[in-house]
Amino acid sequence: MSPLWVVLLFVGYTNHALSADTSSVPATSAVAQTAAPAALPSLFTRRQARRPAPDAVISLKNPSFNPDKLGKITGWVEIEHGSGNSYTFVADSENALSVPSSARIKRYGSEPFGLLQQSISVHPSWHNKTARLSGSLRGVDINGAGGALVLRADDGSGQILAWNFMQNTRVKGTQDWKQYTIELKIPPSTYSLIVGVMLEDGGTLWADNLAIELVD
Repeated sequence: MSPLWVVLLFVGYTNHALSADTSSVPATSAVAQTAAPAALPSLFTRRQARRPAPDAVISLKNPSFNPDKLGKITGWVEIEHGSGNSYTFVADSENALSVPSSARIKRYGSEPFGLLQQSISVHPSWHNKTARLSGSLRGVDINGAGGALVLRADDGSGQILAWNFMQNTRVKGTQDWKQYTIELKIPPSTYSLIVGVMLEDGGTLWADNLAIELVD
């Protein structure tokens, strides 16, 4: 594994760790307030309770890349390697493949990658099934490693179990919109799927019409 992939996976781990559950348990009665700590729901129990139902449809938040009033793409987290200040993440309505906008990632600094991602909680019934992520990508003057869709499986404690970063089919150079699909088998201990779009090295990458599904 190249040093850059090690760094990228570490960044995913750090981002996941920072988003760990810190919510408190509200007291519902005087008895609950004086009960022993062991009687309170555990962190694991509370996190399990918030998982989707077994028959829930797997889906993305804001797949159309709608911006908020400040121009941020809601539902998606912007991640840059190292010191940052090298990539812009924009909801581009002028060059969009479909309304209202496409996501645009562009490098202007020296860091090696920029990533737009979100996390999806995994129900245990999804384990050993295959997640399929599809989307349209377009590139202008992309050099180096290129642009990609991203799928990653985490176990909830910071351990990365599996990933697919389109290693062999990256968007490079200048190309018009093209549909891409990647798949990842969900390991048995997966707690969340990380889904995203990444530009590694220079150029400009657009993404649109992202969708995720379970295929078996």
